[in-house]
Amino acid sequence: MAGEEGTSIGLGFGNGGLIDYGDSVEYRQTGKFLPAFRINVADITGFSVRKATRDDKKRLGASGLQQVFVVQGSGTTLAEVAVNHGTADKIEQTLRAHPRFGSSRHQMAPAGPAAAAAAPASWVDELVKLAALRDAGALTPEEFETAKHKLIN
Repeated sequence: MAGEEGTSIGLGFGNGGLIDYGDSVEYRQTGKFLPAFRINVADITGFSVRKATRDDKKRLGASGLQQVFVVQGSGTTLAEVAVNHGTADKIEQTLRAHPRFGSSRHQMAPAGPAAAAAAPASWVDELVKLAALRDAGALTPEEFETAKHKLIN
């Protein structure tokens, strides 16, 4: 990766910037030397934003005035970063506009009658939502486990 050049995309004062390397994009926070995350754009399936929890404040160094921006892919979290309000929207808009965004989903999506049989992704989406609620403190770990078992079984 040394010597690799990308296109810099500024997100505005205090919002940091993105560096587009073609297949992957890196987010750098304002004033930070190392990138907060670097992800393959084709792997992204969704985004979410939540209020920073006590755990986020420890893990991500989030302040009470920040949000946590989560990049999701195939039922897992690809990246999490504490950002200022408004920054998550700018990052999401830029990633959605990327030519590689959603390209792996289109390649793997079946057509015709097979598409109806490929619906199990909906329970994965529900599980991701439950995990986000648990992480945000809206569900206790016990409530999360109970709801997870209902979904899976």
